Amino acid sequence: MPLPFLNILLLISLPFQVISQNDPTTEERSILLKLKQQLGSPSSLQSWNSTSSPCDWPEIVCSGNSVTKILLRSKNITQKIPATICDLKNLTTLDLGDNFIPGEFPRELYNCTKLQALDLSSNYFVGPIPDDIDRISGLQFIDFGSNNFSGDIPPAIGRLSELQVLQLYQNEFNGTFPKEIGDLSNLQILGLAYNDKFVPANIPVEFGKLKNLKTLWFTEANLIGEIPDSFNNLSSLEILDLSRNHLEGKIPSGVFTIKNLKQLYLFNNKLSGEIPSTVETLNLVEIDLSMNNLTGSVPKDFGKLQNLQLLNLFSNQLSGELPSSIGLIRNLTGFRVFYNNLSGILPPELGLHSKLEAI
Repeated sequence: MPLPFLNILLLISLPFQVISQNDPTTEERSILLKLKQQLGSPSSLQSWNSTSSPCDWPEIVCSGNSVTKILLRSKNITQKIPATICDLKNLTTLDLGDNFIPGEFPRELYNCTKLQALDLSSNYFVGPIPDDIDRISGLQFIDFGSNNFSGDIPPAIGRLSELQVLQLYQNEFNGTFPKEIGDLSNLQILGLAYNDKFVPANIPVEFGKLKNLKTLWFTEANLIGEIPDSFNNLSSLEILDLSRNHLEGKIPSGVFTIKNLKQLYLFNNKLSGEIPSTVETLNLVEIDLSMNNLTGSVPKDFGKLQNLQLLNLFSNQLSGELPSSIGLIRNLTGFRVFYNNLSGILPPELGLHSKLEAI
């Protein structure tokens, strides 16, 4: 009897030993604990210990019993990113935003072969974005904003064919941005704002190919020349912000025919000519065309914008009377037209149909 019993015991215990040895969370826990040590064992990662599953740690997300996301935003990390992080073979999301991470772009991340989302925003990264950044070929989300990256934005960005979000705002780029960004057919959000050290450049005509683009954020980016007519093709656009640049010429008439447009900010440029008279962007909530050289009259069609809350046209050279239709916009709260050449009387219904707060 003892021998068969022992055999049964071995048969019962053996599968559990195999499972324990091959349990992916055990191996990944060791990787993460090593990572924690390499990051200087920040006090914010107290929950990372040898007795619990990584899938239960607040900063870790698992799928199929394997680590897929590391969320280390605002953890007071001051060390460089170690290569160990890519030993997690199923990692798809890495968020290291709002820390104090120094050094150049961590090329070690090239070994994270399944990475889809990478957030390095609000750190102390310096130097150029590598010209072979497309080696992380599956990237869908990039946020490198609020760092000290410099040089050019590499054309290789345009080869990240899966990219949906590209945020490179508020850096020290002192070169150029590539027209190849226009090849990103899946791009929905493009943020290049607050890069006033860019070499003065025109907006590439190729950006008009971004049919899925919803947000174009280009504030204070040393833009010159005219707004390309190709912008008329940005049919999915909801937010267009080209404010605080040196743009010249007319506002393309097609801008006011983009059906989904909600926010239009072209203020503080050198735009001239008349505001397009035909307005079909009925979803517009905010329009700011102030501080330009616009002439002619305020379009009557603005009165059709019943969702409009803000209309800023001040500091231009607009003339004539304000159309009475402005007084019928029921959601209008802010209306500023000072420093123009307007004449006549204010629309008598102004403020009667909306909760006007500033005029």
